Amino acid sequence: MAHETIHLGLYVIFGVIMLPVYVMIAGWLVGKPRNYRGVALAFGYIFAFIVVIIVGMFVLGVVTSLFTPF
Repeated sequence: MAHETIHLGLYVIFGVIMLPVYVMIAGWLVGKPRNYRGVALAFGYIFAFIVVIIVGMFVLGVVTSLFTPF
């Protein structure tokens, strides 16, 4: 039961909730005027933000594992 629920949640998150983000990115790339420098800057910010989140979660996991018993 949990697997079906998880898969349904992934479809909802990446298919429905992220739809405005997909439209925004498509508009950046195919819209007029085409400003590739701005798009590259925005992608750089998004990528850096994702890296900061992943590294922060890793550090939080390591710190939490030091204080919790096995």
